Amino acid sequence: MNQAEVPEGPIRDLPLLREQAGVRDRTVDEHMFRVGNSSFRLQLFARSGVRPVALATQTDREGAALMNGAERFVAAIWQRHCPDEQDPPIFIAHQLLDSKDLGLMHYGFTAAGPHTVGAPRWGPRLSEAELRVLVGGPVDVSRGDGYIEPARPQEGRMRYAVAAVVGLPRPDLHGDPPCMPSGAPWWRRVGRQVAPRRRGRGCCSYHDGDWGAASEAAIRALARVEARPTEPTDDGEDDQLYRLLDALRTLSDEHRLDEWTMEAAASLFTDPIQPLRGEGGPYINGRHRSQAMLDAGTRRTVIGVWEYPGDDA
Repeated sequence: MNQAEVPEGPIRDLPLLREQAGVRDRTVDEHMFRVGNSSFRLQLFARSGVRPVALATQTDREGAALMNGAERFVAAIWQRHCPDEQDPPIFIAHQLLDSKDLGLMHYGFTAAGPHTVGAPRWGPRLSEAELRVLVGGPVDVSRGDGYIEPARPQEGRMRYAVAAVVGLPRPDLHGDPPCMPSGAPWWRRVGRQVAPRRRGRGCCSYHDGDWGAASEAAIRALARVEARPTEPTDDGEDDQLYRLLDALRTLSDEHRLDEWTMEAAASLFTDPIQPLRGEGGPYINGRHRSQAMLDAGTRRTVIGVWEYPGDDA
């Protein structure tokens, strides 16, 4: 690596950079790193005396999303590529959607046992320049030439729908993080609906804000966009996601939504909760957010629903 390279762009004074930045070598570049039915490009940057950094880059059709599978993914990377390390690697998730690059997000974990992680926490979003500072050299943030595109399933379309939170499937997080119990029994769900929590608890990033406000903002944005439908482009796609995010920004200006609420509301479109299907449980994505909403007594939220030709209406 070229240690003299100067990253382009502003570098913030982030604790992650102050405490963990250092020169590392790229020791792994596995374009189809697989964990169960999920895959992503794994680049591991390591050197003696500094904690390894794992950069995971994934498209939106490779199984569980990076946010939803982060605990399993980090544990697998730790076990396979740096098993002698005392702590799990620093995990940077780079989620690529067909229509949007969600950027570089740090997910923090602590060791909960041998090659087992716990206490997940959303960290800061990083710029490419800041990522170069963290690893001490240049980084390729693309999906890579070794990407094998999965076979397309029968043509389907994901739509957004408003759902009652009390009826969402049991997340079954088994107390990881500790503030999220094993599921949510009916009496707790009903009790929270009667007396919802409108303020964040501060125990983790999922509980840091008001999911009721975030969900209502997403629901309003969806209603505004659905009231003004547009024609698909020549390739059959439309710009719905961009229009939803624009509607959210307008709502934020109108109602002065705080940063947490805006980011949480946007996640319901960019990384939608998808219940009822998927490996390892009744969710393809969104278990932690569903549990946080159940804990808070949030009444309605936006979920993603896949529709295929021939499905019952």
